[in-house]
Amino acid sequence: MRRVTTALFVLFVLAFVLGTGYTLGLAAGRGQGTNGPGVGLASLVPWGASPAAAASGTRSGTPPSVSPELQEQFQTFWETWSLLDHEYYDRGALDSKKLTRGAIKGMLEALGDPHTVYLDPDMSEVSDAELRGGFEGIGVHVDLVDGKLRVVSPIEGSPSEKAGIRAGDYIVQADGQDLTGLSLLQAVNLIRGPRGTPVRLMVQRDGWPAPRPFDVTRSDIKLESVRTRLLDGDVAYVRISTFASTTARDLREPLDRLLAARPQGLVLDLRANPGGYLQAALEVASEFVPDGVLLTEEYADGRREVFRAKEGGRATQIPVAVLVDHGSASAAEIVAGALHDHGRGVLVGERTFGKGTVQHVHTLADHSTVRITIARWLTPNEQPLDGVGLAPDIVVAAGSGSTDPVLDRAVQYLRGQD
Repeated sequence: MRRVTTALFVLFVLAFVLGTGYTLGLAAGRGQGTNGPGVGLASLVPWGASPAAAASGTRSGTPPSVSPELQEQFQTFWETWSLLDHEYYDRGALDSKKLTRGAIKGMLEALGDPHTVYLDPDMSEVSDAELRGGFEGIGVHVDLVDGKLRVVSPIEGSPSEKAGIRAGDYIVQADGQDLTGLSLLQAVNLIRGPRGTPVRLMVQRDGWPAPRPFDVTRSDIKLESVRTRLLDGDVAYVRISTFASTTARDLREPLDRLLAARPQGLVLDLRANPGGYLQAALEVASEFVPDGVLLTEEYADGRREVFRAKEGGRATQIPVAVLVDHGSASAAEIVAGALHDHGRGVLVGERTFGKGTVQHVHTLADHSTVRITIARWLTPNEQPLDGVGLAPDIVVAAGSGSTDPVLDRAVQYLRGQD
């Protein structure tokens, strides 16, 4: 399975956006490691032993492909591990499981890639929950930017949206604890919690001289990824809030109904959409693009994998306006980029988030997961997405309150009132 999650995580939440049919920008595999029972450090590695000696032929040791140089470098790790076991004062703190997971996290964090991460079993379950359609939490997609927790988008109808949190906000504290400089998972753990419990967030927004408090009560988050309606009888409106495993299927019947009304144009609203399954994004894009390349994955060794539109799309002729903003990320950018490059949709709104890398997701033996960046995405015109995003054809700033100037401008364009 492969996902596009904007390693974008929803807080309890998510996530960030895994079988051969699922691709969210993440490719899921099965790790080959093993975990023994809860044993002490000394039983894991004898005093002064090298990784190879400690392995004694078991799978927990050094793989045959590891070079002698790397084995030598890891000698210091095992030396430190053994020193802890022999000398550390607080014996109760010598939890081999916690120490091992901490070492894995530290190794991945040293890469400086916020999307290459380790998730313990609990966080793996949390990060998958949003794409299954429901979870507990405040309902917000977040990412790390320069060591700060930035809101990619609040989920529609969630406690975070009702509290007034917006895409582009920075959450700097949770219940008085500073989040700056923490890993994404550490920050998420401080915000997550069961439904009905409160959390006070300090939020920094552009233009504010200082952070302001937001009191949010966690709740059940139920996701409905597709919503449709007819605007004033002549413009179809399709809202996709995330690319869940059922999104493409859920779109087909309402799209047929909308097209039966013979609208003169269609608005595809991808604002505040943090991504989701890549397969869902490709299937949705194929409803609007009749043929050709939708996406290219480019690997470090120069290899490329090309994804093409499937035949039989329902809406390959109708004019389309795609609404985007800073919260449109990952799979949402794939769809927007495909429609734009094929001349099937004009982009209206603000520049998108710019999450354009692919993560291979390995499920380890204890149901924890490792997500490793393996490739980057290119649009059909071979434009990179990562760190750049998509610039709108028609720039419109988001409105406030009940006004929606972005939607209004898109409808105006489709009605030919430019």
